[in-house]
Amino acid sequence: MSEEQVAEVSAPEMEQEVAQSVGDWRSSIPEEIRGHKSLDHINDVGALAKSYVHAQSMIGADKIAIPGKSATPDDWNEVYARLGRPADAEGYELPAPENFEADPEMTSWYKQMAHDIGLNATQAAKLYQSYNEFVSSQEQSMGVDLEQYTAQVESDLRREYGQAFEDRLAQGHGVVTQFGNPELMEVTLSDGTKLGDNPDFIRLMGEVGNFIQERVGEDTLEGVRTSGGITPDAAREKLAELRSQGSPFWDARHPEHDYYVQQALKFQEMIHS
Repeated sequence: MSEEQVAEVSAPEMEQEVAQSVGDWRSSIPEEIRGHKSLDHINDVGALAKSYVHAQSMIGADKIAIPGKSATPDDWNEVYARLGRPADAEGYELPAPENFEADPEMTSWYKQMAHDIGLNATQAAKLYQSYNEFVSSQEQSMGVDLEQYTAQVESDLRREYGQAFEDRLAQGHGVVTQFGNPELMEVTLSDGTKLGDNPDFIRLMGEVGNFIQERVGEDTLEGVRTSGGITPDAAREKLAELRSQGSPFWDARHPEHDYYVQQALKFQEMIHS
């Protein structure tokens, strides 16, 4: 008989022997538990022994039963306590954040919330630290944005007021100082910027100050001295007057022609400065 024929005969016989072996170990245990589902994955006595040893090692271990759907708050409180939740909210020891002043009311609220949702001491401390680090990084980013915002406001106003920029700032500050309160400039708006950096507020106070000095009197605003610079819009008005139809600007033989031309050039530079 060839080796192939031996193999063909031997394979079925081996499968039968394995099946008999599996059936043999089950025949040695009580009949009422032979068909139990927990034994489905056990093929021999060795696997049964390993399963038994593992079960024995779990006896006496600190295990926690997870409450079911009908569990009461007290059932969950017992679980939270065994997982490390303090007896009350004040039992949490939270790390002091670096370079960040925590709000006591927020911290108290956080402790109570952490206790209500069952966080253990380690979880609560880690979450608190991570939150404060995030807020601190956001505030630092906002600080950079505020600097950019202030620089952009100044750039826009300089372009708008031209040579009159410093005068408008001085006049606006004079109005706030004389008729209001300088602390208004430090009021923080809802977007995080200060009132004193708000372009609309700066324009308003500057125009009020300019109106007072031009229409009421130059010395009306105490301590405010201006250079006499004018805005690009005012320069355009002056230029239009100089170049109006029939003015000496267009008559080279007029005795004031050169003066009109020089003034026109000056206002032209103010518009584009």
